[in-house]
Amino acid sequence: MQQKMWVYKEYNEEEVDRLAAGAGISRLVAKVFVSRGVSGPEGIEYVKGFLDIDEARLHDPFLMDGMDVAVERVLRAVAGREKILIHGDYDVDGVTGTSILYDFLKLLGADAVYFIPDRMEDGYGLTMSSAAKVKELAPSLVITVDCGITSVEEVRWLMESGIDVIVTDHHECMQELPQAVAVLNPHRPGCRYPFSELSGAGVAFKLIQAICARVAEGKARVAGGEANGTAAAYGSVAGGTDSSAASVAGGTDNSAASVSDGSAASATDGSAATANDSRGFVSDPGAGAFSTNTVSSDTVSADPYMDSNAGNINEDTYLKYIDLVALSTIADVVPLTGENRIIAGLGLKAMQTTKNVGLDALIKVSGFGGREIDTFAVAFGLAPRVNAAGRLGSADRAVRLFTTDNPLLAEVLAKELNEENRLRQETENEIFGQAVAFVEEKLDPAREKVLVVCGEGWHHGVIGIVASKIAERYYRPTIIISLEEDGTGKASARSIEKFDLFRALTACEDLLDRYGGHEMAAGLTIQGSRIEEFRKRINEYADSVMVDEDLMPRLRIDAFVENSDLTLESVQELDKMEPFGEANPKPCFGYVGLRIADIRTMSSGKHLRLMLYAGCTPVEAVGFGMGELAQQYRVGDLVDLAFVPGINEWRGARRLQLVVRDIRPGVFAKLDKNIVFTMSNDYNNNDIKLISSLRQQYRLDPADLVPERAELEQVYRYVRAHWRAGTANGSDSDPGKGGSAFIIENIHELSTLMSAKLGIRMNCFKLKKALEIFTELGLMTLESAGPGGLVVRQADGADRVCLEASTLYTRLQAIRRVFNGEQAQNM
Repeated sequence: MQQKMWVYKEYNEEEVDRLAAGAGISRLVAKVFVSRGVSGPEGIEYVKGFLDIDEARLHDPFLMDGMDVAVERVLRAVAGREKILIHGDYDVDGVTGTSILYDFLKLLGADAVYFIPDRMEDGYGLTMSSAAKVKELAPSLVITVDCGITSVEEVRWLMESGIDVIVTDHHECMQELPQAVAVLNPHRPGCRYPFSELSGAGVAFKLIQAICARVAEGKARVAGGEANGTAAAYGSVAGGTDSSAASVAGGTDNSAASVSDGSAASATDGSAATANDSRGFVSDPGAGAFSTNTVSSDTVSADPYMDSNAGNINEDTYLKYIDLVALSTIADVVPLTGENRIIAGLGLKAMQTTKNVGLDALIKVSGFGGREIDTFAVAFGLAPRVNAAGRLGSADRAVRLFTTDNPLLAEVLAKELNEENRLRQETENEIFGQAVAFVEEKLDPAREKVLVVCGEGWHHGVIGIVASKIAERYYRPTIIISLEEDGTGKASARSIEKFDLFRALTACEDLLDRYGGHEMAAGLTIQGSRIEEFRKRINEYADSVMVDEDLMPRLRIDAFVENSDLTLESVQELDKMEPFGEANPKPCFGYVGLRIADIRTMSSGKHLRLMLYAGCTPVEAVGFGMGELAQQYRVGDLVDLAFVPGINEWRGARRLQLVVRDIRPGVFAKLDKNIVFTMSNDYNNNDIKLISSLRQQYRLDPADLVPERAELEQVYRYVRAHWRAGTANGSDSDPGKGGSAFIIENIHELSTLMSAKLGIRMNCFKLKKALEIFTELGLMTLESAGPGGLVVRQADGADRVCLEASTLYTRLQAIRRVFNGEQAQNM
């Protein structure tokens, strides 16, 4: 189990009390908020708003740059019976965004089709390949969903071909924006929209919300008799006066107005607009399946406000899609804060009784029918099955699933996605095994900060998942490259904290054919002949921006707790912070000085079950996937625990249960780090004071800290025996490996082993002090060997020495006398 660095912030207990009282929350919940930077009078209002998940707190969609223009162009297309094509993407975000916009346009009565690119043929997003297929379908308006912000040339080509384009996307912007009719992206430089972290489907959702508001407004005007006809329906925008199709930004052509999204623009002809503030971005290559799906060509009136279909549109109609938008928001791992928190919270609630027959079928086939749907169910149950559609086959099946009204068809499609997900897992596991072998045989994770892994013909649909798993296994930024027959490599990359992947790729962009993404994930295309130079360059960049400490996994601790903090009521109150996810993780707490009363494994050694005591209070804990730790700890050990609190319900009884995130030796490791014995004949009063304090806190006795002479002799014999044997500790299961040096990979584990084998009371602190005593006496030398590791080498000193010649030994004996004196006083 990889050692983790516990990261936590100090916080003011008085601030915790103020926030708890002002916001009406428990101290446990207040500790979480304060440790996450919430404080002061404004912090109280922030907490109240954070806990208030209400649709009324969704932002005005017209605050997003370009929204007015986009809405008017869509409504003009609906009224004029123009063919609208939605260009989506093959992942959950693109599929759900396409589904909601397509379904909504059908509800409006539009002539709408959709297109999902093929992962293998077209690549990611709007490419020239997909643009050519789009042109063949002859739409007059294309709306991109979850893509397009990088497709500067593709958008220009479509616009010059007489096809208007509205880009809706959420990916990071680079230098140039596409010259489209409108560009909806909250990441646009200077965009005044108050929340920038929407998913791709979230941006499409805001477009739907805006159209609903505009339609409701137009219906109200018509009903109020202010005007009639299309002029009343659309109004005049930016000086446009044409009664049949509003002219925006000065355009007057009735057939294809020249429209700008607010930047300086000039109309060159009646079919395309140009904008001066162009910026752009490239993203992860890969792909899904092509398909179209048309709606009925029933007659649509010139004025949608007067149309029977438009009569179905109300100001809050957009909320019918909140469940699918929540699915995209959680699956795309965007921050669950701000508006996303409201979308996810409302959407998860809507999923419980969803009216979307496709989503309902997916919930059932994923095994969550009749169960509470939370972020875990979405991220690990629903989302992988939707993604599987585009990873190995046709992603349009997912759109069909979410837009059908036929329960039988929905069941068939959901089962198809379930089977596709099973096949995806098989393919993923095979490639993962090959990737691990590549790392172990051809790379050096101890030296290389970025792992660049290559394989021939690896499926593009799963290399992103494999990259995530390799990054997690080795805690290194990872780039998985699939080499094609023509020598081209297509890659997915995943990063770790402290390493901006997008900046790293930018530093190597002269070696790349194409790249894009963001800090934690990216995609790229590279020629196979450049891979070795790329590996060298990106590692040189990593060396310049990272230190070794950055390569240790971090575990964020929100707060350290005491017995009084953990009650059924306070733990249950943590649920108010749901939905949990990116930027709002489940609160993780630290508990120090727990003594193990019982330790055992479950599920054939896979999981760990612990009974611990905090003073006299019993605490139950489980560690999933941590069964191996049962060999490292024993009853009586003091440990520190990082955990997520939960409530275990069994046969009507409810009790607290801690879900372990990490476990480490408790006070003994702390003593070894903080106690420095001075080489002086005087007592080290500071050390004695600290040890005395810890003794009271953790109920230690001298035998926990001071090795007896007999124990020192046994430790010395053990070390000598393994030098003679040329092995570490004489057993294949022991935690060392040998030769002339005695290598201790984990001093805590070795101390536990010695206790069992030698029948002595040993812990990591005592063992470390024993080895330091031997070093001081010239019997051996010690070298550090990573976290918790030591290299012990035999010295040329005499075999027989006097223990009292060691200052460290006499200092420990002084501590024993202090302890015994305290005990005598307390008797």
